[in-house]
Amino acid sequence: MPDAVTVLWYGAAAAGVAESARKVLVNRGVGYTLSRHLLTAGIASMALSMAAGNPMTLDWADHLTGLHNVAIVVHHLLAMLAMVFSAAFLHTLGQLRLPMPGVVTIFLTCATAMVTLYVLAGAHTPWFASPKNPAPPSQLYSAIYLGYVIGWLALLLLGLTVVARGEVTAVRGGVALAQLGIAVSLVGLCWRFGGALRLLADPDHLPRGSHFGVFTDAAGLLLFVLGSLFAAATRSVFDRRDRRRSARQDAAIERLWRQARILLASRRRPPLSQAQQRVEIEDGLLILDQMIDPATRCAIRHDLRDLTIIYGVDIEPMATAVEIEIAIAALVAHLSHPSGKRTRDGTGDAEDGEAWWPETERLRVDDGTRLTYLAAVGEALSDRRVQRLAKKMGPTQFPAGSRT
Repeated sequence: MPDAVTVLWYGAAAAGVAESARKVLVNRGVGYTLSRHLLTAGIASMALSMAAGNPMTLDWADHLTGLHNVAIVVHHLLAMLAMVFSAAFLHTLGQLRLPMPGVVTIFLTCATAMVTLYVLAGAHTPWFASPKNPAPPSQLYSAIYLGYVIGWLALLLLGLTVVARGEVTAVRGGVALAQLGIAVSLVGLCWRFGGALRLLADPDHLPRGSHFGVFTDAAGLLLFVLGSLFAAATRSVFDRRDRRRSARQDAAIERLWRQARILLASRRRPPLSQAQQRVEIEDGLLILDQMIDPATRCAIRHDLRDLTIIYGVDIEPMATAVEIEIAIAALVAHLSHPSGKRTRDGTGDAEDGEAWWPETERLRVDDGTRLTYLAAVGEALSDRRVQRLAKKMGPTQFPAGSRT
């Protein structure tokens, strides 16, 4: 029956494989950066390393091959490969000055030295690379592996701190949880590294707390996977929120454009891009400035001031929406009852319409704050209070063409 350590290691390995598989499926979309793929490969390598280093796997591999410690070497090499992917991840983020050929060279040098020590002294020796085997080749092997992994994990811990700076607060929580996992692993690895150095200096020294390091390896990977899941879930929630907000903003801009272009004497034929729609919106608002007199503007804001006093609402978008509705009503009233008379050549009404229509000019606005304001105006157009106030202060109080 498997013991607690076996269950913990297999659980951590399963969690790592599941998380890497999830990332592979999610990262298939266009726009995902190379850094995400490298982090996925690193998690997968570490998960496979945990599976290979499990005590049950070690016993099974020894029985299958007839050699000692085969699985422990595979376990260590996979963990070192995960560090290579971690270094590449840091390199893509600009957090590692060492070029990738140097990273690969260090990996191959350490791996070659470890495999050589294993072939010479570990293939037929029990408990190789364990505190239970204080022989110098065994502890030198452990020191090389532990020093290599500790160095790269420390750099990854610092690199994730830089990554967290560019994220929202909730996503930073997931990054912090992943960093906690790395820190837990580092504590156990440093404990074992100190024990290996002590045994190299004094083979008769009796090491303590070896199971502590075994526990922290699995616990650290589990915390890292949980942090990755939390950050991914939080980022997904925020991405969906931003997409919904963008869709609402686009719909509001579309609604505002359809209303504002009524005020234009010259219009482009649809379909129009959003940038072209915004040009026509700004043209319509320029006309609006000429059609609404100051007294009407003050009256509109006076009627809406309770919203600011009671609810703290910004009434400017709603006031602009009311002005648009009033201007459209005035325009419809003028076109329905033109002030001019038709001449003999039939051009009187047309000339009167052209003279009445205020002048405008084309503007292109790319400011994000302005776009947010226009979207708020578009949303306010469907507000019942805007409709009621526009009817209350319509053409009966604002004669068409009073400012032209």
